[in-house]
Amino acid sequence: MDDKLGGHMADNGADHRKRELLDAAERLIATRGYEVPLRDVAVAAGHRNNSAVQYHYRNRQGLIAAVVARRLGPMESERANMLEAFAAQGKQPTVRDLIEVLVLPILQMKGTHYARFLEAIRPHWPDESIPTGYTEWPKVLDQLNKSIKADKPARIRRVTAVATAMFSLIADYERRTELGEQSDSEPDEIVDMLSAMMTAGLD
Repeated sequence: MDDKLGGHMADNGADHRKRELLDAAERLIATRGYEVPLRDVAVAAGHRNNSAVQYHYRNRQGLIAAVVARRLGPMESERANMLEAFAAQGKQPTVRDLIEVLVLPILQMKGTHYARFLEAIRPHWPDESIPTGYTEWPKVLDQLNKSIKADKPARIRRVTAVATAMFSLIADYERRTELGEQSDSEPDEIVDMLSAMMTAGLD
């Protein structure tokens, strides 16, 4: 009995230390950039062992994947619920609807550095590195691609441009939220801007 309890407590301790690393990594990469030293992440998480990141996550890519997986799970569930609501209404999602599905779950997160973290890692982290098992994000991107009446190269350019703008806008929103400077209308404004970018000149 005592052995089992001790083992459970040890597991909880290890999980807590890993969460501290993920919190520190998200915050430091968001505020200092992708190349922040891993030992600084360990120190910020309160670890005495400077190699804590390598011990738990092997390397920078493993650490980043773990941060993404932790945040992506709840957001993908929300995206699935939003898409199911459209299906239940018998509604074919518009471009604006699809942008909303991508953006709102990120904007609704409070007290995180995740949007700024995404902005920092995006130039260094290919889309194919998204943790497996998550299907809503690629599903929505595929629907957006199909909604654009242009040839394939033009579609790719447009989706890429909108994605770049999206990560910048949500990161700025997160910064303002942290400072208490955001407005209630801003999420809708962000969705409107991105939707306009996606469809401009295609009517």
